[in-house]
Amino acid sequence: MNARQQMLTISGLEYCSQIKQDLMNKQSSPNKANNNNGVAMNKNDKLASQLGMNKPITRRDFINGTLATSAVMLCGLSAPSFAEKADSTPSRPQWNPWTGYGGVGDYSEANGNTYNVVSSAHRIRDNTWSQLPSSDDVEHFDLVIVGGGPAGMLAAYEFQKLTQGRKRCLLLDNHAIFGGASKQNDFMVDGVRLTGPQAANDFAVPAPGSGTQMDKLFTELELPRQYDFVQPSEPFQHIRLSTDNYTNMDGIGENLVDVGYYFSKTEGAPRPYFSNNIWADKLKKTPFSATAKRDLLAWRQNQGGNEGLTDFALDNMSYSHFLSQIKGYDKTVLDMARPLVGLLTGLSPENASAKEASHFVMNLKRSIPSFPGGNSAFTRALARKINPHAISGDNSFSNMLFGSVNFAALDSPEQATRMRLSATAVKVEHQHQDHQSDKVEITYEQAGTLHKLTAGQVIMASGGWVNRHILTDMPKVTANAYEEFIHAPALVINVALSNWKFLAKLGVGAVRWFDDEHQLGFCGNLRAPMQVDGHTPPMDPNKPAIFTLYMGLYDTAETDAKRQTMAGRIRMFSTQYADYELMLRRQMTRMFSKYGFDAKRDIAGIVLNRWGHARLARPAGFMMRSDGSQNPLEIVKQGYGRIIIAHSELNGAQNANGAFQHGARAAKLAAERI
Repeated sequence: MNARQQMLTISGLEYCSQIKQDLMNKQSSPNKANNNNGVAMNKNDKLASQLGMNKPITRRDFINGTLATSAVMLCGLSAPSFAEKADSTPSRPQWNPWTGYGGVGDYSEANGNTYNVVSSAHRIRDNTWSQLPSSDDVEHFDLVIVGGGPAGMLAAYEFQKLTQGRKRCLLLDNHAIFGGASKQNDFMVDGVRLTGPQAANDFAVPAPGSGTQMDKLFTELELPRQYDFVQPSEPFQHIRLSTDNYTNMDGIGENLVDVGYYFSKTEGAPRPYFSNNIWADKLKKTPFSATAKRDLLAWRQNQGGNEGLTDFALDNMSYSHFLSQIKGYDKTVLDMARPLVGLLTGLSPENASAKEASHFVMNLKRSIPSFPGGNSAFTRALARKINPHAISGDNSFSNMLFGSVNFAALDSPEQATRMRLSATAVKVEHQHQDHQSDKVEITYEQAGTLHKLTAGQVIMASGGWVNRHILTDMPKVTANAYEEFIHAPALVINVALSNWKFLAKLGVGAVRWFDDEHQLGFCGNLRAPMQVDGHTPPMDPNKPAIFTLYMGLYDTAETDAKRQTMAGRIRMFSTQYADYELMLRRQMTRMFSKYGFDAKRDIAGIVLNRWGHARLARPAGFMMRSDGSQNPLEIVKQGYGRIIIAHSELNGAQNANGAFQHGARAAKLAAERI
């Protein structure tokens, strides 16, 4: 058995065993909820109260005695009592202590992978969905699309256009609103509406007439080509804010954004302190050693130069090996690169391909625009084109971004293309095992009941982590290829602030700290809001704003890529909302209290967006095969029979361009087969 085959046989049972023991320990102490850092708390916890844990906006009355629901499900334990009390209506569940506060508006019940979404997904994984009651009704469509993210939405739009709306199409989405990872969080704070992305959040404006897919889409979706962004008001106009949530993450972005770096004893500082824009003075105000400073500057200036190595050689070594063995850099360089590599590749540098990691690190040359809700704008624009009644109000750009979704109109029988939400596909297979049948059968769950569909064709725009379970008649070659896919978790936290005077006092709009087991993430920032008529919040330090944290979750103690992502996923699923909230409030207090920050006064709301399979992880040798075998992405992309597979990760990374590329490819193929 070779190393790759050995990796694929690894089980998560050892992790589940440990999680089970941890949860049983929690159950034996019902008056306390422990987070991953050993913090114990209860209703009377003085510190929690001082940090604002009892504020009504976050509904703190539930915290006593709650457990980590998803980890329980992940490891096969019985669900705790609060899970049993959850509303059975997926589209509008009651408050759930694991999901937490979801903000306001149409996205308030769809913040990342909610309890209901995870519950349904685990029924698929554990093959327990068949125990649910079934409906006798069977509907038929010319095309069924599974997955309502950018790939599925684009496929629905293109198919409707190519068939002139003469064919019946149904899109199934397992969330309470379409969008996949391209969704948003909304808050109302002191009369100001704040909107932030749940995940995907930046885009490039295509050149008019360039003929690219994005150029055509911008024209057809009636998206502007020019955008203005609001920068801080006087006397704080000197503070440079990013227009997205990525530019502040790497060193090159410092040319465009003011970033404060927080140093503590872990980095060798005699006492904690902030230093702004550390690259501008060549790291003089950092606590790093002379050797570390020299190597960090060389790394930044060289931008990961490949030392004459081919792409093939780079892809077949880890980024850690490249930095330490090929470049000979001090370990501080690896520490600086680690959290960004972990977030964007899904793996620590010890596992991530050097080629893939180098693509992301130190690669930003300019600020990239972001819509208020991130890439939710694309899926909202597509929804409006698919169904003119999808979003209430006029046809303006402003209303497309902020108008209310007309949920009742989405699944109207009068529409050629219908969208059915909170509907989780659990089984997709041809009527005959030889794939020669003229129909595909789809079973999906909605509101705790199983329903049946048949379709002439199916586009699987859902991710590989679920497709491998619900495509029950896959050819062995496709199933084997899917087994090589490794998916990494990620967490995005949007913090609604009543003011950001503490950041203004620091003179920055973004903050970077150093990743360790006691910290949440590695960076956070404010965005300069896009100027949209009637919907632009002021960038005044005395006014509300959103502070956003992006973080990968990986366990550096694990040397195997598959086990590493599994450990990160369990860590995320075994942490309650209450624990994350307390960790965040303590961390922000530790860093910012010196500058006037008061968690109880200044935090108006916190929304967690958990993504259990946020991105396709690319370990060394995954993309460019050392044994000469075909890449598994190419095998899966071929689909089989009447099933077309088209999710964004087939390009090796989830992004809007890949999603639209595969959505358009699938729609064209489906239309040609009609």
